[in-house]
Formats: sequence, structure tokens, C-alpha cells
Amino acid sequence: MFGLSGQRLQRGFAELGNLTGRTLEEIVAVVGSPVSQSMAGPGQTLFQWQSGSYHIALLFEEGLFAGIMSEDSGALPGGRKLAQGFAGLGNLVGRSRDDIIAVVGPYSSFSLVGSNQVLLQWQSDVYHIALLFEEDNCMGITHEFAI
Repeated sequence: MFGLSGQRLQRGFAELGNLTGRTLEEIVAVVGSPVSQSMAGPGQTLFQWQSGSYHIALLFEEGLFAGIMSEDSGALPGGRKLAQGFAGLGNLVGRSRDDIIAVVGPYSSFSLVGSNQVLLQWQSDVYHIALLFEEDNCMGITHEFAI
């Protein structure tokens, strides 16, 4: 299964559902082998899959799934509409993740950046914004770009 298209790889992970308690072997049986692996700490290994515009990095502790470290599904369609949605929200600081998603739609990428901190990104062909969240509250924009 190595070399799945980005959409097929993403669908494979979606079909797996909740990864809690799964082994690397169970995941590989569905989505194929990771493209890289690296040590992340004592008893921890980071495995990454990437194909086309889709990327996911999973952390394993003692051979069992421990969390998604990052995931990127590529560019979202409708960049101008996305930018207008964010502009319409006004000040983002203190807003909940769910409130923002309800207006602008799902993010295309997330990364763990610290204890209780997540960086969510919305990316399209003409617009990109990254928001830092602590717990469920937006701490602000880390960067934004539009062409």
C-alpha cells in the first residue's frame, strides 16, 4: 500500500477512526508503511505518512498510539471566502475553537506546539492563517498571508 494518493491515505486514516490503543502494525495494515520514523523520547517514536498534499505524524509510546502530533490535509478551496470569514469574526483572542470553526469551517492543519497549546492553520490557494490555541481558547494569530 506504499504510495497511496493523498486522498486515499486520508480516507484510510478516517476509516480507522479512533486510534487509541492501536498498534503500528494495525495502522500499517490499513494505510501502508510510514515514510519516516524518528525517536521522540524515551520509549517514544514518531511515525509520519505523506502522500500528495496529505501529511500526518503519529506518536507511539511503548508500541501503542499515543497521539497525533500534526496533520495537514493541504489547501482548502475558497480562499477569498475563507479570508472574509475570518475578517467577519473580528478579534479572535478568547474565542473558542468551535466558535471559529462554526464560521470559517474546518482547519487544514494542526500541530502540537506546547503543553496544552495547538497551532491550527487554514490554508488555501490565496489565503493562509495560523491561530494559536491554549486549551480551547484562541490566543491570537501567529501569522497570516494573502495574495
